[in-house]
Amino acid sequence: MHSLKKTPFLTVLFLLLSFVLPCASSAADTLKIGVLPAADSLILHAAREDGVFAAHGLEVEVVPFQSALEIGAAMRAGSLDGHFGDIINVLMQNENGAPQVIVATTSHSTPSARFFGLAASPRSSAKTLAELKGKTCSIGRATIVDFVLDSLLENEGAADSLDKRDIRQIPVRLQMLLSGQIESALLPEPLLSLVEGQGAHVLLDDRGLDLPLAVIALKKPDTPSDAAFTDRIRRFRAALAEEAARINKEPERYKDMMQKFRLLAPQAAPHYAMLRFEEPLTPLGLPSEEDIRHYASWMEKNRILKKGVPAYADIVFQDEK
Repeated sequence: MHSLKKTPFLTVLFLLLSFVLPCASSAADTLKIGVLPAADSLILHAAREDGVFAAHGLEVEVVPFQSALEIGAAMRAGSLDGHFGDIINVLMQNENGAPQVIVATTSHSTPSARFFGLAASPRSSAKTLAELKGKTCSIGRATIVDFVLDSLLENEGAADSLDKRDIRQIPVRLQMLLSGQIESALLPEPLLSLVEGQGAHVLLDDRGLDLPLAVIALKKPDTPSDAAFTDRIRRFRAALAEEAARINKEPERYKDMMQKFRLLAPQAAPHYAMLRFEEPLTPLGLPSEEDIRHYASWMEKNRILKKGVPAYADIVFQDEK
């Protein structure tokens, strides 16, 4: 009689544990990732929307931000597990107390696709780079757009030829360009296509740079050899590769998804050439040591990086499997 009374209790206890234990496991694999409104951030939104992250045992929350500065502050405050951004932001955050590791590359400049460009305002009289000399250009200082602008101008033999204006909020930068309050701006896609469709003139773009431009980085664990963290990165990268293949296969479907997540304005859609993820550069490609040195050298020259370049293995994922 005594054993019969135990049976319901044990059954109930077993059922409770069967619910509680999976929840504890899934909580360990929850990732909160900050993103900017750039075209290639689509891969994170889409992998969550399509259930690809979930299929790889990950619960990913995608949190929109309007500037790299805001993302950096959130990473330092510990409110994010990772972010979509650029190598400059990763190096800055590592130096400022938010250690993280680059786990994927979402855009890499190639001759077949543009990701950034210098656009002259529809209200500007400048139709060439020479005519723009000495006039205002909106950027986010100490960000990838600042770096790309310097790289483009240097390639053209026109270094320091524009009057840079630091305007952090991307929507504000866009509006000032279209209204003629600023003569030009360095913009990412699909905003570049948007302003081009509204009469702006794209004078230079990044197709000749051959550099990783946007990356995804995750906050490093307290224990450097954390096996669970390494496994999480492997599953995260596998999910990105699967989603990239889906986007490449059905570009028009995902162009619609870009509009859903406000990465592509309806008026820009007809002008925008849908992005592709090209192996081996994206999404599983990782910046080389030379790439890191290239960015770090620019940052040191501009007094952005002050403590020297961290070891490559400390900031780029090394899969020893």
